[in-house]
Amino acid sequence: MAHRAFGIFAHITWHTRLRARCIRRVDAAEIREVIQLAAVESNVHLHEVAVLSDHVHVIASFRPEFAITPFIRHAKSESSRRINNRRGRVFDWARGYFIESISRNIVPAACSYVAAQFRRHPDRIPE
Repeated sequence: MAHRAFGIFAHITWHTRLRARCIRRVDAAEIREVIQLAAVESNVHLHEVAVLSDHVHVIASFRPEFAITPFIRHAKSESSRRINNRRGRVFDWARGYFIESISRNIVPAACSYVAAQFRRHPDRIPE
């Protein structure tokens, strides 16, 4: 059997509709939980996640035979469904997302960047 090695790493972000700062602390916990479930179902490995009041950052890796889009779609749709079921129809994600590939060498720095989001944006900590 041939040896295969690969590493596809990505920084993914998406934000709330109109960048509304509407994610609360309880919502952030639910969003993190949904992101973890979506990762398991989509064969995505999470390295770091930050949920702010108006956007989400994810550092993830995945195998080349699995698309990343189902992970993002599941995370966004299921989290908004859960929040809306609990709070009423008040929450929407903006359409789309941003994704950039990152080198294995900068994964630790990217994780530090995402982990430091609350220090970078203290005004965007979910209340």
